[in-house]
Amino acid sequence: EIMGRGKKEVAQPKKETAAPAKEENLKNVNPGDTATAKGILDDAVVQSFDELGFPEDHFMSNVKLGLGTLACLLAFVAQFWPNPLKPMPFPDSRGLLLVCCVLYFAISFGLQLLATMYEKDSILYTFAPTATSPCYSPGMKGKKLRVGSSLPRFSVDYTLSIEVLDGAGQHVDKAERILKLTDYFEENGTFHEDWFMEDVKDAVVTHIGKRKGE
Repeated sequence: EIMGRGKKEVAQPKKETAAPAKEENLKNVNPGDTATAKGILDDAVVQSFDELGFPEDHFMSNVKLGLGTLACLLAFVAQFWPNPLKPMPFPDSRGLLLVCCVLYFAISFGLQLLATMYEKDSILYTFAPTATSPCYSPGMKGKKLRVGSSLPRFSVDYTLSIEVLDGAGQHVDKAERILKLTDYFEENGTFHEDWFMEDVKDAVVTHIGKRKGE
């Protein structure tokens, strides 16, 4: 389901009479640097959800941090066991090194599998909106959101996807909105974040608003 596109005209360079303070708040990016542009847009999306009252779900981030920390501990054990000042000499440590290497690569494979099969294009997971949020509705109780984005190389179409999940993490509903970079970036790379966040918030309110009363 495509919910719509940005309706603003192509951003024009600021006039010389524009307030200097306003100019200082604008971000700039090389128009041909798709990866950097996507990073700036993703950050603005996360900020938009925060301002709309969607608490971020850090569970997946904590899982990845925990696995990464465990991998670092395995490397430390392999290098310094049993005493940092007098580690086990090789080849006596051959068995320990083998176990640590196998576990390390298993964790690395698990993290890669998690990113490829589960997270995919996800940039944010949130809980249901708070009671003070304009998106709050009884139908969203116990639900979560998975927010994803994509920006193909050399493309001007930034696709924002909003997926509603139930308490068990199963898919309930999904919607997408395509936002054109030409609506928010000037030819010199100046990014109008407020325009972009306005359209992101409109996409969220429009989609979540459909669920009110469910």
